[in-house]
Amino acid sequence: MKHKSIVPTHVERTMRNGDFIVSKTNTKGQLTYCNRIFIEFSGYTEAQLLGQQHNIVRHLSMPRSVFHLLWSRIQNGEGIFAYVKNMSADAQLLLGLCH
Repeated sequence: MKHKSIVPTHVERTMRNGDFIVSKTNTKGQLTYCNRIFIEFSGYTEAQLLGQQHNIVRHLSMPRSVFHLLWSRIQNGEGIFAYVKNMSADAQLLLGLCH
């Protein structure tokens, strides 16, 4: 769904107080749930997100190795706190915290 020709805008979206981005995936990394804040900030519809790989929102400057580390820790039942850069459908920068 995300085109490799998307160029980030360098426009950062700021979350409001009380906003929490929540998403769930299956063991293959496909989105199975997205809360309304995730959907709003992603710029995609719920139908466009569900079943897609979670990396649909991965910012181009985020190394794949970071997500490899995140997934390894999660699959081992370990916690991890990490800031990540995501990108919305309109290429705006979204910053988040994974744990």
